[in-house]
Amino acid sequence: MYFCCSPNNMTRSMVMYQFIEDERVRNVTMRKRKASLMKKMNELKILCDVDACLVMYETDDSPPDVWPSPSEAHRVIQKFNKSPMWSSNALQDHSAYLQKQIAKMKKQLAKEKEKNMKHLMVKCLFDENALKEVNNQEVLDGVRSAIDSEIEAIDDMIKEAQEKAKKKMVFRTFF
Repeated sequence: MYFCCSPNNMTRSMVMYQFIEDERVRNVTMRKRKASLMKKMNELKILCDVDACLVMYETDDSPPDVWPSPSEAHRVIQKFNKSPMWSSNALQDHSAYLQKQIAKMKKQLAKEKEKNMKHLMVKCLFDENALKEVNNQEVLDGVRSAIDSEIEAIDDMIKEAQEKAKKKMVFRTFF
């Protein structure tokens, strides 16, 4: 999408990006936009005091357009390749990224399932008909697992309270 101002009312209107069929118009657009892009790169380099280069390949077999010069672009690219960010540990391919995202989503899904099971377990405490509509064994196993983990947590709290009570009793017998 591209926003541009109309000459009549200076409001932005939306123009859709699409391939320019007319070769003459496409070449004129390419030349103008390439010049504009190189100008912006120069402004960025001067205003922000950064190393920058631009390498642009057109669709035909012509040599690439390089800004500011091929030797300067080569120096900037070598600097980028030597940076620690470019090391194989810092970068990951698309597959590794997707695998990390999938693992993250699976973890989030497991948390949500656990939360839903606890919610269903509480609902069962107050409504005896809550599980009558459920005919999925996985859901029933999940509720049973949630109940078991809650029972374990309660047992642990009881044991902890009993140990604290014993310590208080021993402390009181000495004084």
